[in-house]
This record gives sequence, C-alpha cells and structure tokens, in this order.
Amino acid sequence: MERVLFIYNPHAGKGTVKNKLSDIMELFMTAGFEVTVYATRGQSDATEIVKRCGMAHDRVICAGGDGTLHEVTHGLMELPPGQRPSCGYIPAGTVNDFAAGIKLPKRILKAAEIAAGDKCKAFDIGEMNGNYFTYVAAFGAFTSVSYETPQATKNLFGKTAYILDGVVKLNTIKSIPVQIDVDGEIWEEECILGMITNAKSIGGLKLYRKHKIQLDDGCFDGIFVRTPKNPIELNLVMNFLLTGEENPQVHIVQGQRIQIDSDQEIAYTLDGENGGQYTRTVIVNHKQAIKYYHGMKETKPGA
Repeated sequence: MERVLFIYNPHAGKGTVKNKLSDIMELFMTAGFEVTVYATRGQSDATEIVKRCGMAHDRVICAGGDGTLHEVTHGLMELPPGQRPSCGYIPAGTVNDFAAGIKLPKRILKAAEIAAGDKCKAFDIGEMNGNYFTYVAAFGAFTSVSYETPQATKNLFGKTAYILDGVVKLNTIKSIPVQIDVDGEIWEEECILGMITNAKSIGGLKLYRKHKIQLDDGCFDGIFVRTPKNPIELNLVMNFLLTGEENPQVHIVQGQRIQIDSDQEIAYTLDGENGGQYTRTVIVNHKQAIKYYHGMKETKPGA
C-alpha cells in the first residue's frame, strides 16, 4: 500500500478544497493509498510538515495555490535526493502558473486523479540564495502583487487583480540598475522588471512565445525588461506585457547559473511569495530535482 502525505491549504482560492475534501479522500482510498492528512495553518507550515514527515511517505500531494506548492517544494528539496518522494499537485489558488505549465486541469477532482495517477516526470527546481522555487524568481514591476493583494480581492477578481495592479503602478515604476552574470557572461542594465523562470506563464499572462520553454533541461530563461526612456519605449513594454511578443525593450537569455548584483537592495518574489531583499542574488538550476505528476502528452522517442 502506497503511503501518501496529503497537505492542503483550507484558505487557498475560494476555499474549494474544503468543499471537495470528502471526494478527494474517497478517490485516494480507491487508489489504495494509506493517507496522512495535514491542513496548513500558517506561513511555512507546509515546508515544515514535509521536512518532518516526507521521508516516511512514498508520495506527497498538496492542494492549494502556487504558494502552497512553493512551500512543499522547498520542504522536498531539504530532503536527501534518494529519499525524496514524488509530488502531486491539486491547484486551487488564484492563478496556478506551475499547474498550467504541466497541464493540470482546473477542476479539483480531475487534478486529484492525476495526482493519484502514475504519469510522473522529473522537472527542474530553482534555488535563490538558499531558497527553492518551482517556476520563477522575479524583481521589479508587478512582482509584489501576489503577496500584497488581499486574498478576498484575488478571490473576487482572479487574474484581473494582477493586471489591474500592474496598470495602476506602471507610471510609478522604479528603474533598477543591475549587473547580470549569466554563466560567466556579464553585462549591465537598467530594468523595471526581471524574471528568472522556466514557466510558460507568470501571473496568468503568457509573457513571451518565441521559443518553447523546457521544464527539465537544466536551464532557466532570464527575462529583463529595460527601463523605458520615452513614450515609444513605454509602448514597447506594454506590448510585451500584453501580447508576449519580444521587442528591443526585452533582453532574454538562458543559463544554468544567473547572478544579479546591485548597489541597492532589490525585493524579490519566489513563486508569488515574498522572497526577501538582496544586493546580490545567485540563482541556480537543479536539473530534474523533483518528480511531479502531470497531465502533459507523452513525448515519443526521437520526436
């Protein structure tokens, strides 16, 4: 009998997990799981639960938003690689960027079926100054909205809450001078937004589309939006944010290790959570570090 640690956030999104809890547990029982259940009570609770109990289980399944998954992922990365259980995710938050990237359905029970299934693949995990993340480390414009916006507002407006916040703040965006080192290649830039990511969307918005993002290749994409100096450049920034089309205001690079230095402390967000403030950040990619249950199509050999 497979031992499963089930962690859920009763406050994520509109509290939909609580309403489906009995159905989820019945699904797990039907799958033959021996389930231990924890409801999170506060910040970092999920991380501590995984660190304390994870190695005694074969699979960890979490239900909640990107923040809940972020905490569970951090806990899993604190465990020895050889004793790290696989991870199922039932997205129940406002945006669920990582879930979209691995093709998880929005319906709770459909996602629970995948989390209880056998379609599993190892994906990359990021680390920034000792803190782990699943899909994005970011600074600058719009990046604080996820953890600064009240949950009630996100429940009411959904993705629109993120877009509205960005539009309101666009005219007050602060330019951030940085020095960027990507696998030894160094340059300086003035940015209003920087993202180190392997996500196909951030904040529910598809930010660029030129090339296919790989979630398991050991590399991150660094997306740096240059500070606009005139109305034409401002329009280019807006066009990128709204359509995802690349233009001269956007500098995109790829690398396994990205270091960002600045004379001033920069506030970061990790997977939509407050990531702290630093003058130097070192971000590295841990290739295929955690196995996640997913809904993606299987790739044929040689395809």
